[in-house]
Amino acid sequence: MLALDIASLQVVGAFSNLLSGAIHLIPGVTGSERRKWALYWGSGKLLIGASNVLILAIGNGNTAFCERLLNIVMMIGLCLSLHSVAVFGERAVPRLLVAILAALMLGAVALTIGDAQEFRWTFVTLGLTRGLSYLGIMALAIGIARRERLRTGWIMAALFAAVAPIFLLRAGTLMVTLILPSWSIEGQLVEEWMIGVGLILLTLTHFSLLLMESERTQALLREQASRDSLTGARNRFALGRIEAGLQGPCALALIDIDHFKALNDGQGHATGDAVLRLLADLAQRELGERGMVIRLGGDEFACVLPGASQAAAQSVAARLSARFDRAVAATVDGPLYPSLSIGVVVGLVDRDLDRLMAEADRAMYAVKRARHPAHHSGRQPEGRRMAAAG
Repeated sequence: MLALDIASLQVVGAFSNLLSGAIHLIPGVTGSERRKWALYWGSGKLLIGASNVLILAIGNGNTAFCERLLNIVMMIGLCLSLHSVAVFGERAVPRLLVAILAALMLGAVALTIGDAQEFRWTFVTLGLTRGLSYLGIMALAIGIARRERLRTGWIMAALFAAVAPIFLLRAGTLMVTLILPSWSIEGQLVEEWMIGVGLILLTLTHFSLLLMESERTQALLREQASRDSLTGARNRFALGRIEAGLQGPCALALIDIDHFKALNDGQGHATGDAVLRLLADLAQRELGERGMVIRLGGDEFACVLPGASQAAAQSVAARLSARFDRAVAATVDGPLYPSLSIGVVVGLVDRDLDRLMAEADRAMYAVKRARHPAHHSGRQPEGRRMAAAG
């Protein structure tokens, strides 16, 4: 089996920690409150890297006390790294893990002060702190990946899942030799390869949070591009993505606000905007998590209910219309109150809503003509009418 140059890997690991710390620390200090995770990650990496560099520099001379102090500094850096991932994911580190890490830290301090001869127990506490911190980071990364659907979160979790057992096993073997000196731990070369692989994997994790932040930002930008800025409902851009994922039975409700132009002209656009936001909010509440509200433009909205029956969709439309009538009275102060004309259709879709949209458009105008026959007597709803986005 080939020998592994652990010392060179330690040098590379130390300086990569310093580089990662410096790159994260600057935006962490100057950035917004939501980027405080970068401050903790950068500080932790700098402490780990500086400790490693100093340990390598002092060598194996009569400096055991200094080395123990540097191990404690490294443990602080590990805890800061763990805390940074918790801040990134807006979660707290589990209390049990916090208690264990605190006990290990106090134990390392007590060993440094009280035992001038045997310094290897400090390495045990450092190894346990490493392994447990990496397990905590792994668990937090899994939570972030699940909640935010970040693929980089799964990659980060996998890397730390591979690294944590290596350092825990290393701490365990060292503990056995300290408790039972007669035991001889064989396979030193295999152990060196484990540590080497662990150091290489750790090097790959130094910028994992930046990658997660980049993916999170891209997802946020896509979400913002898919939302109407006024009402928060989905927009036309999102409609294309929704269509691509639809299959099977689907209900579609097309909504138009009656007397909306008169409302804007008589009471101003601020009141009109308030009514649009009110409709979007009420519609999403009625549809629940499965349904989607899309603002097609102007005062026209579409509601998509995958898998809903005609009766269920009609019931949703009736409740929405009634709730809107009650709520708008508290929003609009005037002789003419806006109301809703809703056309509901149900049919099979295969990644294409055009046919249902045209049918819902005709159904909506049938409702509108029935409610306001004089105003719409000469108007024919040919095809799919959509107002310009605004």
